Amino acid sequence: MKEKLKGLVFFVKNHSFLLRLIFFGSILIFVANQVANIAHGMSWAEVAQTMAKQDTSTLILMALLGFLGVLPMLGYDWVTISVLQEAGRAKMSRGSWFIAAWTTNTINNLAGFGGIVGASLRTNFYGKGFDRKKVLATVSKVAFFMFSGLSLWALWLLIDIFLLHNTSHFRNYWIWLFGGSLYAPALFTLTYLRRKKLFYDLFPKGVIQLAITSFCQWSGALAVFLGIGYLMQLQVALEQVYPMFLIATLIGMLTMVPGGMGTFDVLMILGMGQLGLSQNQTVVWLLYYRLFYYLIPFFSGLILFISQTGVKFNRFFDNLPRLILQRIAHLVVVVAVYFAGIMMVLLSTVTNLSNLSNIFELLLPFSFNFLDQTLNLLIGFVLLGLARGLYSKVKKAYVPTLFVLLFGIINTISRTQSLRLIIVYCLILLAVWLARKEFYREKFVYSWGAIIFDVLLFGTLLIAYAVAGFHSGQWWNANLMGGQFILFPSDDVWISGIIGLAVGALTLLSLQQYLSRSSETLGEAFVASRFEKLQARYGGTKSSHRLELPGYYYYYYQVHGQDRVAFGYQIKSNRCFVLGDPLGDKTLWQAATLAFMQDADKQGYQLAFYKISEKYVVQLHDLGFQFAKIGETGTSLLNKQDYLQQEVYRKLSVQGYTFKKYETLPQEILPQLTAVSQEWLDGKGEKYFGNGRFEAAYVLSTPVAVVRNNENQLVGFITEQPISSTWISYDLLRIKTDAPKELANFLILGMLDSWEKVGYKKADLGMAPLAQVGEGPFAFFEERIMNMIYNYGNAIYNFQDNFSGKQKYVTHWEGCYFAYLKGSSFYLASAQLLRLIGRGKNKGPTLVEEVILEE
Repeated sequence: MKEKLKGLVFFVKNHSFLLRLIFFGSILIFVANQVANIAHGMSWAEVAQTMAKQDTSTLILMALLGFLGVLPMLGYDWVTISVLQEAGRAKMSRGSWFIAAWTTNTINNLAGFGGIVGASLRTNFYGKGFDRKKVLATVSKVAFFMFSGLSLWALWLLIDIFLLHNTSHFRNYWIWLFGGSLYAPALFTLTYLRRKKLFYDLFPKGVIQLAITSFCQWSGALAVFLGIGYLMQLQVALEQVYPMFLIATLIGMLTMVPGGMGTFDVLMILGMGQLGLSQNQTVVWLLYYRLFYYLIPFFSGLILFISQTGVKFNRFFDNLPRLILQRIAHLVVVVAVYFAGIMMVLLSTVTNLSNLSNIFELLLPFSFNFLDQTLNLLIGFVLLGLARGLYSKVKKAYVPTLFVLLFGIINTISRTQSLRLIIVYCLILLAVWLARKEFYREKFVYSWGAIIFDVLLFGTLLIAYAVAGFHSGQWWNANLMGGQFILFPSDDVWISGIIGLAVGALTLLSLQQYLSRSSETLGEAFVASRFEKLQARYGGTKSSHRLELPGYYYYYYQVHGQDRVAFGYQIKSNRCFVLGDPLGDKTLWQAATLAFMQDADKQGYQLAFYKISEKYVVQLHDLGFQFAKIGETGTSLLNKQDYLQQEVYRKLSVQGYTFKKYETLPQEILPQLTAVSQEWLDGKGEKYFGNGRFEAAYVLSTPVAVVRNNENQLVGFITEQPISSTWISYDLLRIKTDAPKELANFLILGMLDSWEKVGYKKADLGMAPLAQVGEGPFAFFEERIMNMIYNYGNAIYNFQDNFSGKQKYVTHWEGCYFAYLKGSSFYLASAQLLRLIGRGKNKGPTLVEEVILEE
């Protein structure tokens, strides 16, 4: 006998695949045959009619019932995590546990494959930072109990149909019920016998909890099925349905088909037929049961699983996938809002728009239409204004956009119940939600590029409207067109639109004002003590002395409440133009710049840097800036040269010109300097940014050297600007128009001599604009243009003379650069810079002269 049993076991092991194939194949053939017979006798029209009878509130109740029916399954995960935490696993938060439990059970409920999927998901969720073998062992032991509740129901059903209802026709299924009812007693006996080894961590509390959970799980499934039948108001006694449901579920689960799919359904249709229910009604009942108990919870779990997997994926790639998705969603939202606004304005202008083009006929169903022309224009302009704010990522534009979109969507769907339209609108709302973190800026600041775009857009729309009005009143609109209007059917409609246009324009202006206001400010006003303290500690820069002039704002970067780096800048449109290298600790330049960029970006501004060094421009490039060379700055080493013996100085000295330097300029001399400066300007305005300006307080705050002729008349002056204890520069150098041209060199030589005598080691001689820029054949196009201006622009400014004049004193040259944020236009940034430089009180310099000129 033992040999026969061993032979049988050996045969089953060797042919297990073939036996499984025969088993599942026979089930499949049975199910397919029955489905074919059932489908042949069904009326799908009646199925559709039965489904149409269910109202929205009933379907919502069915969905809620399905979600409630899934809840008891979470008990498996409660026992699992409790056992693992007692074994030493880190405590899991309730929120994380619920997500893991819901995801596992809803997916396993539909695609369980005998609990294999559930075991894999639980091991994945609960195995983080813990022994995965222990997790897998615990999950496997918990899986034993998932069938126990159904087994208890099978035991009860045996008692019911054989002892309580002697005439029950369900006795034909006794073999299945008997086999299923043996599972729970056998499992409980096994757990008791192995309570000290295999089930030591579950016995007795865990075993009881799992048995109750399993019983509640199958009771929940039964309650959902019966509840759906009750809500459908089917003419059948529900107490007669539950035995068939349990029998079909038991047989379906024994086949190990996910959710008993197919086997359960066929048995239920056949069994419900014996209870007097039509096949059509049973099919609808089963469809709703599958939909609300399996499919919808499955999709909710799948969404959570994808979300959790997406979070892990996002973390692994350092937040890059989320940023990409966010940017795409932001682009979709901006395009959708612009599209909606433009289409609404066009609909108010061209009332039969779909007749003009197949493209409009295709796009028109996806736009909003409020039927009232004035309201269309108003909402259209509001959407266009919001689209501009959305494009600029302004935080205050998000909620109004969401409100207007919901208003338009609800209005449109209420009149046009199109599934395709609803799907498109849902996708747009999803994009709005995904893009929500893109909107972080505190206010809207118009850029020149935005102004150009909006002028073209609104100009085109207004011209179209004006043409529409002109056309509607002409004789050819009726005579040649035969009464088939293309734009407006009457003047009254056009006049009504004009009112809407005016209201829309006012609303748009109000919206722009709302988006442009912010309680926060960028930077601070000039505080001399604070600025000079930082300059004294770290030394100045080539441009730091000019930052003390009026008109600049200051951004301070602090470490532990102490000023470490400062930027001086002026604002033009949406750009903060920073002058020169940062002032302060050089080791913090990059960190300070990044902080400044972020704070400026929150306020809607971009940074641009003018007259910066090679060392700093490399750091800016690492932060995402593009740059162009704009000239060379010269430095002279003060190395015991006899400056006063040079020919220019001796020649003018013989002619009676004298050099005198004042550490503090006497007040009575200031009017003479003012007269020289005004004559030198020759009616032109002072350069406002990047250069020194003649301001009384500015001139009196620094040493000044003057030159007088043989008649003791003051004919020129030069101002001194220290950079550090060993490095010095000059700023304003101005002479009378009738003075000798060499007088500028005379003043420079005198200053160089005085600086050398007091111990300075080097002198900054300023910038030679456009010198040594774009000379290579493969240089950037912008720099090649500047090189052409340098070579052929002498009629406007003596670029080459400036460079050669300084060449005789310069020991070495260093590149000077203009940097602007990547993705922005060099030409617009340069134009803004030129406007900022030339903002004088009187007639400004010519555009080419404004190209980064130096005194």
